Amino acid sequence: MILHRHIDRACLIAAVAALSACAAQVPVVSRLDSSGITVVTLDDALVLARPTPQLAAVVQDYAYIGPVRVNRMGEIDNYVWIGFASTVDREFINASTAKAVTLALVVDGQPMLLALDDWGTSLDHPPYETAAPIYATLAAHASLDQIDRIASATTVEALFIAENGAVARYRKWAGTWAAWTLFVDTN
Repeated sequence: MILHRHIDRACLIAAVAALSACAAQVPVVSRLDSSGITVVTLDDALVLARPTPQLAAVVQDYAYIGPVRVNRMGEIDNYVWIGFASTVDREFINASTAKAVTLALVVDGQPMLLALDDWGTSLDHPPYETAAPIYATLAAHASLDQIDRIASATTVEALFIAENGAVARYRKWAGTWAAWTLFVDTN
């Protein structure tokens, strides 16, 4: 009887853990933009951060990053969207940064280079909401295979390479790369 209670309790704990894992998943969101474009994203972007002590003692720069699928009446493109934000108003302190031109992801030790360009779509608002105000938005075309490789990785390191060759290394602040699996699974 005691063994039976322990087994029942272990099953209950396992069931609660499984339900909690399901509840913690980031849902996929599909919306129709006012321009007639269907946009698929995750509910929340992954948040990367890096300290920027050259601006002030406790300033952080953030990079909100997430997969985006844009469907223009059957013409489908997948992107990795990036919204750069900071805890300091860069215009107020007259601090500018060199534009990032490459996102270098080190995925399980292997580099994946993605060319960045301005997020120049006709969408009525950015694909992800952010807690901090965005000062720049960029995107990289990415295949579904590349997004799946990122989502399935054990380790992912994010580096942004600027047009002047400067490299900015960001670390995970909130969210998980593994959540991108849900985006891949919608295809």
